[in-house]
Amino acid sequence: MQIILNTVERRNAFIRRIMNVNDQAIQHLLHLMKDEYLRYEQLSNEAFIAIYAMNPVEALSVYFLESVDVHMYWEWCDAGGTGEQAMQYKHEAPFLTLIQAIERVEEEMYART
Repeated sequence: MQIILNTVERRNAFIRRIMNVNDQAIQHLLHLMKDEYLRYEQLSNEAFIAIYAMNPVEALSVYFLESVDVHMYWEWCDAGGTGEQAMQYKHEAPFLTLIQAIERVEEEMYART
């Protein structure tokens, strides 16, 4: 969930909103903030494509607001995932995780065969 707090503005918003400093309250607030960012402040398609062309791992991390490593990116590529598919899936389901997107690409690939 560190990616949720990757800007000064987000860290300040977290500090303003935290009520209890315990693990459960922190995790709840981070999940709530992630949902809000995915719904209302998602990376624009143009910015995503620009980042994806230069560094797809970083682009997927920022776009899905989760830590993506090279192995997960390889799974995405092996399934046939593209930047355009990521945008389509996130448009249809803003809270979709990358793992769910990979599964969806695989399902679509197998449905075509």
